[in-house]
Amino acid sequence: MTPKKRILIYRLGSLGDTIIALPCFHLIREKYPDSGIVLLTNKPVASKAAPLEAILGNKTNYFYDKIINYPVGTRNPFLLLSIIIAIRVLRIDTLINITAARSRKSSYRDKIFFRLAGITTQIGFPENEEDYSALINPETGKYEWEAIRLSRRLKDLGEINLDLDSYWDLRLTSEEIDKSRSLLADVQRDSKILVVSTGTKVQTNDWEADNWNELLKRLGSRLTGWTLVVIGAEDEFDRAKQCLAAWPGKGVNLCGKSSPRVSAAVLKQAEIFIGHDSGPMHLASAVNTPVVAIFSSRAKPDQWYPRGKSNHIFYTMTDCAMCGLFVCIEQKKKCILSITVSEVENKVLELAGFNNVMSAQSNYTKTQLPMHNK
Repeated sequence: MTPKKRILIYRLGSLGDTIIALPCFHLIREKYPDSGIVLLTNKPVASKAAPLEAILGNKTNYFYDKIINYPVGTRNPFLLLSIIIAIRVLRIDTLINITAARSRKSSYRDKIFFRLAGITTQIGFPENEEDYSALINPETGKYEWEAIRLSRRLKDLGEINLDLDSYWDLRLTSEEIDKSRSLLADVQRDSKILVVSTGTKVQTNDWEADNWNELLKRLGSRLTGWTLVVIGAEDEFDRAKQCLAAWPGKGVNLCGKSSPRVSAAVLKQAEIFIGHDSGPMHLASAVNTPVVAIFSSRAKPDQWYPRGKSNHIFYTMTDCAMCGLFVCIEQKKKCILSITVSEVENKVLELAGFNNVMSAQSNYTKTQLPMHNK
């Protein structure tokens, strides 16, 4: 009897990063259906960052069979040695690297590390300039989407059709779906659900409470009979209470009460999701719920947008766009705060089927006009 292959997947990141990489995880399992798959990933680096296993699940045994966690950025030689030993003991046949490319130096260091761990077959390491930095596609005039960049690195394993829903399937369990229904037990059967997440780990990405409260006050007066559901981390509970106070209809505060996968099951029952550039945004897109996303301009447009064709992205191309700042003081967050409540309101009402609203010019179209330097 031929022994099963042992595959190690190397992927760092939290909620949104993991969902963007979801098609890669599916492809790897398709390629190695009977193999033992081990994940090497990071422990959360921030209180709101969900570990990879919280996104892929720990009960389905589909995406992986074992997980090895370690703190990102560690230079502790004893810890690194323990990881090398742990990998060697597993007798891994093949490494598949789908972690974000940082630099040629770090990639070279990673290759050496995994060779020391006894793995000679290594797939998915970045090779070209576009693997290290998202560049503009001359055919579309847009920056390359991160899911495309990742899938291209696995071309030796096969093609990924990113339009197929099957590649974005979180494989939610019946238990997780039942839990979501329990959390929404007070929602009337005939009520449509609007899910909102106002949280973000990055100050630059925060559209701020006054905007959210005003938006929900206005939407609530138009979306009569709808139920507002706010999802997020436990430390977002108080802001969620403010949102629900502004909403004139019925609402549910699920901040701190739901795991990421149960939140995905909640989102699957929603008509529309509104949120920042964040993990919940990507969760909504994974389950095909239309997304209205409010982006700052700290990152490149297009690169980290959610999947799907029913989404609307607000992104303003300011003169300081793509700054990469986590905290914006000097420019006073002029990119994200230039997005008006009226613009977002109109787009949500349009998605909700209100045809008599004035459609504001999309900030998304503004990202398609300039041709930025590489």
